Amino acid sequence: MTSLLSDADATLLASLCDEFNRFDPLTPVVTPWSDEMLNRFALPLFARQYHGNEALRGLCDRRHITPETLTSWEQIPAIPTDAFKYTRMSCASEQETVRTFLTSGTTQGARGQHHFASLAPYKASLQKTFKRYALPDMERIRMIILAPSTQDLPESSLSFMLSELVPALGTPDSRFLIKSKQGELKYDLEALYEMLDQAENTQQPVMILSTAFALMQLFDSAPERCWSLPEGSRLMETGGFKGRSREVSRQELYALFTRRLGIPSSHCISEYSMTELSSQAYSSHLYDQSVRGIVEVPTEAHYEVAPWVRLQVVDPISLQPLIKANTVGLVRWFDLANTESSMMIQTSDRGHIDDDGRLVLHGRAPDSELRGCSLTIEELMEDA
Repeated sequence: MTSLLSDADATLLASLCDEFNRFDPLTPVVTPWSDEMLNRFALPLFARQYHGNEALRGLCDRRHITPETLTSWEQIPAIPTDAFKYTRMSCASEQETVRTFLTSGTTQGARGQHHFASLAPYKASLQKTFKRYALPDMERIRMIILAPSTQDLPESSLSFMLSELVPALGTPDSRFLIKSKQGELKYDLEALYEMLDQAENTQQPVMILSTAFALMQLFDSAPERCWSLPEGSRLMETGGFKGRSREVSRQELYALFTRRLGIPSSHCISEYSMTELSSQAYSSHLYDQSVRGIVEVPTEAHYEVAPWVRLQVVDPISLQPLIKANTVGLVRWFDLANTESSMMIQTSDRGHIDDDGRLVLHGRAPDSELRGCSLTIEELMEDA
Protein backbone atom coordinates (compact mmCIF):
# COMPACT_ATOMS: atom_id res chain seq x y z
CA MET A 1 0.00 0.00 0.00
CA THR A 2 1.31 3.43 -0.94
CA SER A 3 1.67 5.96 1.87
CA LEU A 4 -0.62 8.99 1.71
CA LEU A 5 1.50 11.15 4.02
CA SER A 6 1.55 14.87 3.36
CA ASP A 7 4.79 16.34 2.03
CA ALA A 8 5.44 18.02 5.40
CA ASP A 9 4.93 14.79 7.36
CA ALA A 10 7.04 12.79 4.91
CA THR A 11 9.85 15.34 5.21
CA LEU A 12 9.69 15.26 9.02
CA LEU A 13 9.87 11.45 9.17
CA ALA A 14 12.67 11.34 6.60
CA SER A 15 14.69 13.83 8.65
CA LEU A 16 14.13 11.73 11.78
CA CYS A 17 15.30 8.57 10.01
CA ASP A 18 18.39 10.40 8.77
CA GLU A 19 19.29 11.21 12.38
CA PHE A 20 18.69 7.61 13.46
CA ASN A 21 20.99 6.41 10.68
CA ARG A 22 23.80 8.72 11.83
CA PHE A 23 24.05 6.74 15.07
CA ASP A 24 27.16 4.55 15.17
CA PRO A 25 26.00 1.37 16.94
CA LEU A 26 29.56 0.39 17.87
CA THR A 27 30.47 3.56 19.71
CA PRO A 28 31.73 2.56 23.18
CA VAL A 29 29.47 4.98 25.03
CA VAL A 30 25.96 5.92 23.94
CA THR A 31 25.35 9.60 24.50
CA PRO A 32 21.60 10.17 24.85
CA TRP A 33 20.22 12.88 22.66
CA SER A 34 20.03 16.22 24.40
CA ASP A 35 16.67 17.70 25.33
CA GLU A 36 17.18 20.19 22.53
CA MET A 37 17.66 17.37 20.01
CA LEU A 38 14.66 15.43 21.32
CA ASN A 39 12.47 18.54 21.19
CA ARG A 40 13.54 19.25 17.62
CA PHE A 41 11.48 16.23 16.58
CA ALA A 42 9.14 15.72 19.53
CA LEU A 43 7.41 19.10 19.23
CA PRO A 44 6.38 18.80 15.55
CA LEU A 45 5.54 15.11 16.01
CA PHE A 46 3.33 15.98 18.96
CA ALA A 47 1.53 18.59 16.86
CA ARG A 48 0.91 15.92 14.21
CA GLN A 49 -0.37 13.43 16.76
CA TYR A 50 -2.48 16.04 18.57
CA HIS A 51 -4.30 17.16 15.42
CA GLY A 52 -4.73 13.64 14.02
CA ASN A 53 -5.74 11.69 17.14
CA GLU A 54 -9.07 12.64 18.68
CA ALA A 55 -8.59 10.66 21.91
CA LEU A 56 -5.12 12.08 22.53
CA ARG A 57 -6.31 15.60 21.74
CA GLY A 58 -9.17 15.33 24.24
CA LEU A 59 -6.81 14.18 26.99
CA CYS A 60 -4.33 16.96 26.22
CA ASP A 61 -7.05 19.63 26.12
CA ARG A 62 -8.31 18.61 29.57
CA ARG A 63 -4.75 18.98 30.83
CA HIS A 64 -4.27 22.28 28.97
CA ILE A 65 -1.52 20.89 26.76
CA THR A 66 -1.51 21.95 23.12
CA PRO A 67 1.15 22.28 20.42
CA GLU A 68 1.27 25.99 21.27
CA THR A 69 1.90 25.42 25.00
CA LEU A 70 4.21 22.38 24.77
CA THR A 71 7.84 23.33 25.29
CA SER A 72 9.46 19.99 26.18
CA TRP A 73 9.08 16.31 25.36
CA GLU A 74 8.68 15.69 29.11
CA GLN A 75 5.29 17.46 29.09
CA ILE A 76 3.73 14.96 26.68
CA PRO A 77 1.04 12.90 28.50
CA ALA A 78 1.88 9.22 28.92
CA ILE A 79 -0.61 6.85 27.29
CA PRO A 80 -1.13 3.51 29.08
CA THR A 81 -0.62 0.47 26.89
CA ASP A 82 -4.13 -0.78 27.68
CA ALA A 83 -5.57 2.32 25.99
CA PHE A 84 -4.61 0.78 22.64
CA LYS A 85 -7.31 -1.85 23.26
CA TYR A 86 -10.14 0.62 23.59
CA THR A 87 -9.52 3.51 21.20
CA ARG A 88 -7.71 4.19 17.94
CA MET A 89 -4.49 5.59 19.34
CA SER A 90 -3.00 6.86 16.09
CA CYS A 91 -2.82 10.01 14.01
CA ALA A 92 -2.76 7.83 10.89
CA SER A 93 -6.18 7.74 9.28
CA GLU A 94 -7.50 4.48 7.88
CA GLN A 95 -6.53 5.69 4.40
CA GLU A 96 -2.98 6.56 5.52
CA THR A 97 -2.40 3.33 7.47
CA VAL A 98 0.06 0.98 5.80
CA ARG A 99 0.39 -1.54 8.67
CA THR A 100 -1.43 -2.46 11.86
CA PHE A 101 0.13 -4.60 14.58
CA LEU A 102 -2.02 -6.33 17.19
CA THR A 103 -1.07 -7.18 20.76
CA SER A 104 -1.22 -10.79 21.92
CA GLY A 105 -4.62 -12.17 22.75
CA THR A 106 -5.56 -12.18 26.43
CA THR A 107 -8.09 -13.93 28.58
CA GLN A 108 -10.17 -10.75 28.38
CA GLY A 109 -10.24 -10.98 24.59
CA ALA A 110 -9.39 -7.34 23.80
CA ARG A 111 -6.33 -6.81 21.59
CA GLY A 112 -4.50 -3.52 21.29
CA GLN A 113 -3.93 -2.07 17.83
CA HIS A 114 -0.95 0.02 16.73
CA HIS A 115 -1.43 1.70 13.34
CA PHE A 116 1.41 3.01 11.16
CA ALA A 117 1.43 5.45 8.25
CA SER A 118 5.17 4.86 7.82
CA LEU A 119 7.39 2.01 9.02
CA ALA A 120 10.64 3.78 8.12
CA PRO A 121 11.40 5.11 11.66
CA TYR A 122 10.60 1.67 13.13
CA LYS A 123 13.05 -0.01 10.74
CA ALA A 124 15.82 2.52 11.27
CA SER A 125 15.54 2.30 15.06
CA LEU A 126 15.38 -1.50 15.01
CA GLN A 127 18.50 -2.23 12.98
CA LYS A 128 20.80 0.14 14.85
CA THR A 129 20.00 -1.14 18.32
CA PHE A 130 19.99 -4.81 17.34
CA LYS A 131 23.41 -4.46 15.71
CA ARG A 132 24.80 -2.83 18.85
CA TYR A 133 23.53 -5.25 21.45
CA ALA A 134 23.13 -8.55 19.60
CA LEU A 135 25.80 -8.55 16.88
CA PRO A 136 28.58 -6.11 17.83
CA ASP A 137 31.37 -8.51 16.89
CA MET A 138 30.08 -9.95 13.59
CA GLU A 139 28.78 -8.58 10.28
CA ARG A 140 26.21 -11.33 9.72
CA ILE A 141 25.19 -14.62 11.29
CA ARG A 142 22.92 -17.52 10.43
CA MET A 143 19.64 -16.94 12.25
CA ILE A 144 17.46 -19.75 13.58
CA ILE A 145 14.14 -18.11 14.33
CA LEU A 146 11.60 -19.83 16.57
CA ALA A 147 8.74 -17.59 15.53
CA PRO A 148 6.58 -17.07 12.43
CA SER A 149 7.69 -14.73 9.67
CA THR A 150 5.68 -11.61 8.95
CA GLN A 151 4.19 -13.41 5.94
CA ASP A 152 2.78 -16.09 8.23
CA LEU A 153 1.70 -13.71 11.02
CA PRO A 154 1.37 -10.20 9.56
CA GLU A 155 -0.33 -8.71 12.63
CA SER A 156 2.67 -9.50 14.88
CA SER A 157 5.18 -6.73 15.52
CA LEU A 158 7.70 -9.36 16.70
CA SER A 159 7.37 -11.27 13.42
CA PHE A 160 7.82 -8.02 11.49
CA MET A 161 10.89 -7.16 13.54
CA LEU A 162 12.51 -10.56 12.99
CA SER A 163 11.66 -10.53 9.27
CA GLU A 164 13.44 -7.18 8.94
CA LEU A 165 16.55 -8.45 10.73
CA VAL A 166 17.13 -11.46 8.48
CA PRO A 167 17.96 -9.57 5.25
CA ALA A 168 19.76 -6.82 7.16
CA LEU A 169 22.05 -8.91 9.38
CA GLY A 170 21.33 -12.59 8.74
CA THR A 171 22.90 -14.95 6.21
CA PRO A 172 20.85 -16.26 3.26
CA ASP A 173 20.41 -19.67 4.91
CA SER A 174 18.62 -18.19 7.96
CA ARG A 175 15.20 -19.75 8.55
CA PHE A 176 11.90 -19.28 10.35
CA LEU A 177 10.86 -22.53 12.00
CA ILE A 178 7.28 -21.78 12.97
CA LYS A 179 5.13 -21.89 9.84
CA SER A 180 1.49 -21.35 9.00
CA LYS A 181 -0.08 -24.54 7.67
CA GLN A 182 -3.76 -24.66 6.86
CA GLY A 183 -4.42 -21.68 9.07
CA GLU A 184 -2.47 -23.02 12.08
CA LEU A 185 1.03 -22.19 13.26
CA LYS A 186 3.21 -25.30 13.35
CA TYR A 187 6.63 -25.70 15.00
CA ASP A 188 9.03 -27.48 12.58
CA LEU A 189 11.03 -29.30 15.22
CA GLU A 190 12.73 -31.70 12.82
CA ALA A 191 14.13 -28.81 10.78
CA LEU A 192 15.27 -27.18 14.03
CA TYR A 193 17.11 -30.33 15.16
CA GLU A 194 18.74 -30.53 11.72
CA MET A 195 19.95 -26.92 11.86
CA LEU A 196 21.34 -27.36 15.37
CA ASP A 197 23.08 -30.59 14.37
CA GLN A 198 24.54 -28.91 11.29
CA ALA A 199 25.86 -25.97 13.30
CA GLU A 200 27.47 -28.31 15.79
CA ASN A 201 29.06 -30.44 13.03
CA THR A 202 30.30 -27.60 10.82
CA GLN A 203 31.32 -25.34 13.70
CA GLN A 204 29.63 -22.37 12.04
CA PRO A 205 28.14 -20.03 14.68
CA VAL A 206 24.38 -19.45 14.69
CA MET A 207 21.99 -17.14 16.46
CA ILE A 208 18.72 -18.39 17.92
CA LEU A 209 15.96 -15.76 18.18
CA SER A 210 12.90 -16.80 20.11
CA THR A 211 10.35 -16.18 22.81
CA ALA A 212 11.19 -17.87 26.08
CA PHE A 213 8.11 -20.06 25.74
CA ALA A 214 9.14 -21.38 22.30
CA LEU A 215 12.56 -22.28 23.69
CA MET A 216 10.94 -24.28 26.48
CA GLN A 217 8.92 -26.11 23.82
CA LEU A 218 12.22 -27.06 22.17
CA PHE A 219 13.68 -28.39 25.42
CA ASP A 220 10.49 -30.27 26.30
CA SER A 221 10.27 -31.86 22.83
CA ALA A 222 13.70 -33.49 23.14
CA PRO A 223 14.39 -33.84 26.87
CA GLU A 224 17.47 -36.02 26.38
CA ARG A 225 19.11 -34.03 23.60
CA CYS A 226 21.86 -31.46 24.10
CA TRP A 227 23.95 -29.54 21.60
CA SER A 228 27.35 -27.91 21.86
CA LEU A 229 26.95 -25.01 19.47
CA PRO A 230 30.19 -23.46 18.21
CA GLU A 231 31.96 -20.53 19.78
CA GLY A 232 30.38 -17.24 18.76
CA SER A 233 26.88 -18.67 18.73
CA ARG A 234 24.33 -16.61 20.63
CA LEU A 235 20.71 -16.42 21.62
CA MET A 236 18.15 -13.63 21.96
CA GLU A 237 15.04 -14.26 24.03
CA THR A 238 12.11 -11.90 24.16
CA GLY A 239 10.37 -13.09 27.30
CA GLY A 240 7.04 -14.47 26.24
CA PHE A 241 5.55 -16.35 29.20
CA LYS A 242 2.65 -13.87 29.55
CA GLY A 243 -0.61 -15.76 29.79
CA ARG A 244 1.13 -19.16 29.89
CA SER A 245 0.56 -21.72 32.61
CA ARG A 246 4.27 -22.48 32.82
CA GLU A 247 7.00 -20.00 33.66
CA VAL A 248 10.65 -20.31 34.69
CA SER A 249 13.02 -17.76 36.13
CA ARG A 250 15.65 -16.00 34.05
CA GLN A 251 18.41 -17.81 35.96
CA GLU A 252 16.84 -21.21 35.26
CA LEU A 253 16.30 -20.33 31.61
CA TYR A 254 19.87 -19.17 31.01
CA ALA A 255 21.24 -22.25 32.77
CA LEU A 256 19.21 -24.32 30.29
CA PHE A 257 20.67 -22.38 27.37
CA THR A 258 24.16 -23.30 28.55
CA ARG A 259 23.41 -26.92 29.43
CA ARG A 260 21.19 -27.80 26.47
CA LEU A 261 22.65 -25.64 23.70
CA GLY A 262 26.19 -24.90 24.85
CA ILE A 263 25.63 -21.14 24.66
CA PRO A 264 27.17 -19.38 27.67
CA SER A 265 25.26 -16.70 29.55
CA SER A 266 27.66 -14.11 28.14
CA HIS A 267 26.12 -14.74 24.70
CA CYS A 268 22.47 -14.90 25.75
CA ILE A 269 20.70 -11.55 25.59
CA SER A 270 17.22 -10.37 26.44
CA GLU A 271 15.08 -8.01 24.36
CA TYR A 272 12.34 -5.90 25.94
CA SER A 273 9.71 -4.06 23.97
CA MET A 274 6.01 -4.29 23.11
CA THR A 275 3.55 -3.82 20.29
CA GLU A 276 2.72 -0.28 21.43
CA LEU A 277 6.35 0.83 20.91
CA SER A 278 8.66 1.21 17.91
CA SER A 279 12.05 0.81 19.63
CA GLN A 280 13.55 -1.96 21.72
CA ALA A 281 15.69 -2.30 24.84
CA TYR A 282 18.39 -4.96 25.11
CA SER A 283 20.45 -6.38 27.92
CA SER A 284 23.92 -4.94 27.44
CA HIS A 285 26.35 -7.62 28.61
CA LEU A 286 27.26 -9.02 25.16
CA TYR A 287 28.17 -5.54 23.99
CA ASP A 288 29.97 -4.88 27.29
CA GLN A 289 32.11 -7.93 26.68
CA SER A 290 32.77 -7.41 22.97
CA VAL A 291 33.44 -3.66 22.92
CA ARG A 292 33.91 -2.43 26.49
CA GLY A 293 35.97 -5.39 27.70
CA ILE A 294 33.68 -6.09 30.69
CA VAL A 295 33.54 -9.87 31.11
CA GLU A 296 31.33 -10.22 34.18
CA VAL A 297 27.74 -11.24 33.34
CA PRO A 298 25.20 -9.77 35.79
CA THR A 299 22.58 -12.02 37.35
CA GLU A 300 19.88 -9.57 36.22
CA ALA A 301 19.29 -8.13 32.77
CA HIS A 302 20.33 -4.46 32.63
CA TYR A 303 18.60 -2.93 29.61
CA GLU A 304 19.93 -0.13 27.44
CA VAL A 305 18.18 1.79 24.67
CA ALA A 306 18.96 3.93 21.63
CA PRO A 307 19.88 7.61 22.23
CA TRP A 308 16.44 8.78 20.98
CA VAL A 309 14.67 6.81 23.75
CA ARG A 310 14.25 7.72 27.41
CA LEU A 311 13.26 5.23 30.10
CA GLN A 312 11.73 6.41 33.37
CA VAL A 313 10.07 4.83 36.35
CA VAL A 314 7.04 6.57 37.84
CA ASP A 315 4.93 6.37 40.95
CA PRO A 316 2.03 3.95 40.24
CA ILE A 317 -0.60 6.28 41.72
CA SER A 318 0.52 9.80 40.79
CA LEU A 319 2.40 8.67 37.65
CA GLN A 320 5.07 11.25 38.49
CA PRO A 321 8.69 10.32 37.64
CA LEU A 322 10.79 8.86 40.46
CA ILE A 323 14.13 10.60 40.28
CA LYS A 324 16.19 8.62 42.78
CA ALA A 325 18.13 5.72 41.25
CA ASN A 326 17.16 2.15 42.21
CA THR A 327 13.62 3.16 43.22
CA VAL A 328 11.03 0.69 41.95
CA GLY A 329 8.05 2.04 40.00
CA LEU A 330 6.15 1.60 36.75
CA VAL A 331 8.26 1.69 33.59
CA ARG A 332 7.57 4.56 31.16
CA TRP A 333 9.02 4.91 27.67
CA PHE A 334 9.61 8.03 25.65
CA ASP A 335 10.15 6.63 22.15
CA LEU A 336 10.80 9.14 19.40
CA ALA A 337 10.32 6.39 16.79
CA ASN A 338 6.66 6.14 17.87
CA THR A 339 5.66 8.66 15.25
CA GLU A 340 1.99 7.67 14.80
CA SER A 341 0.52 6.96 18.24
CA SER A 342 2.19 8.66 21.20
CA MET A 343 5.84 9.12 21.99
CA MET A 344 5.18 8.73 25.74
CA ILE A 345 3.97 5.22 26.63
CA GLN A 346 3.10 4.08 30.14
CA THR A 347 3.57 0.35 30.70
CA SER A 348 2.25 -1.96 33.41
CA ASP A 349 5.76 -3.30 34.09
CA ARG A 350 7.62 -2.68 37.32
CA GLY A 351 11.30 -1.78 37.30
CA HIS A 352 14.06 0.50 38.48
CA ILE A 353 16.79 2.56 36.85
CA ASP A 354 20.23 1.59 38.14
CA ASP A 355 23.15 3.90 38.92
CA ASP A 356 24.32 3.69 35.29
CA GLY A 357 20.94 4.69 33.87
CA ARG A 358 19.98 1.18 32.76
CA LEU A 359 16.63 -0.49 33.37
CA VAL A 360 16.13 -3.56 35.56
CA LEU A 361 12.68 -5.18 35.34
CA HIS A 362 10.70 -6.58 38.27
CA GLY A 363 7.76 -8.18 36.46
CA ARG A 364 4.26 -6.93 35.80
CA ALA A 365 2.57 -4.76 38.41
CA PRO A 366 -0.54 -6.16 40.14
CA ASP A 367 -3.83 -4.52 39.22
CA SER A 368 -3.87 -2.79 42.59
CA GLU A 369 -0.85 -0.69 41.50
CA LEU A 370 -2.37 0.44 38.20
CA ARG A 371 -4.99 2.90 39.43
CA GLY A 372 -3.16 5.84 37.89
CA CYS A 373 -3.15 4.11 34.48
CA SER A 374 -6.86 3.29 34.81
CA LEU A 375 -7.72 6.93 35.49
CA THR A 376 -5.82 8.02 32.39
CA ILE A 377 -7.71 5.49 30.27
CA GLU A 378 -10.99 6.83 31.67
CA GLU A 379 -9.93 10.33 30.58
CA LEU A 380 -9.08 9.09 27.10
CA MET A 381 -12.42 7.35 26.75
CA GLU A 382 -14.51 10.39 27.74
CA ASP A 383 -14.67 11.60 24.13
CA ALA A 384 -14.61 8.16 22.51
